[in-house]
Amino acid sequence: MDTLTTLPRINAQSISNRVHEILREKILNGEFAPGVRLDIANIAKQLGVSRTPLKEALNQLEIDGLIEINPRSGTYVTDLAPEDVAECCEVRRVLEVYAVELAVQRASDEDIKTLQDLVQELAELAAVKDPDAVYARHLRVDHEFHRQIVALARNSRLSRAHARENIQEQIKRIKRIRYSQSGRDLDVIQQEHERIMAA
Repeated sequence: MDTLTTLPRINAQSISNRVHEILREKILNGEFAPGVRLDIANIAKQLGVSRTPLKEALNQLEIDGLIEINPRSGTYVTDLAPEDVAECCEVRRVLEVYAVELAVQRASDEDIKTLQDLVQELAELAAVKDPDAVYARHLRVDHEFHRQIVALARNSRLSRAHARENIQEQIKRIKRIRYSQSGRDLDVIQQEHERIMAA
């Protein structure tokens, strides 16, 4: 009797996607700092993957704007120049302010309650004595708050533009930098959320 069972085929694309997720998270959480040169051979060895899926993952990270591949000098984590920060914030402001204008007309009382619950959760996280312990969760809830505002506009094209990965990834990096430079003061960020909610 044949003892072999049917197993799912693991294709290079799924490996590439996983490598992309791992490296993206390392960049976003600051383990690979802006400007650092990536040791591609070491990364491939540590992850236990061949060059092909790694190369595909790196190409996607370059499209995301998280790395820069220079065939002559190597692969580097992109630095956030002041103009990059300004441009990302300007795009986000335009999209979210317009989303709020639409959401005011289209949101139900239940929708507003969902936003209020998120702001309350953010307030509870901001009150924790060790902000580092809750920062990752705070970032996720903050992201969901802004995503919900855009969703309440009930405009699918606006939601897709807001969700574009290269914009959102850079916004996460900006928030992390702001967080590290602000003395980990989540109270200031909370005041901003409460002003948005009041408006």
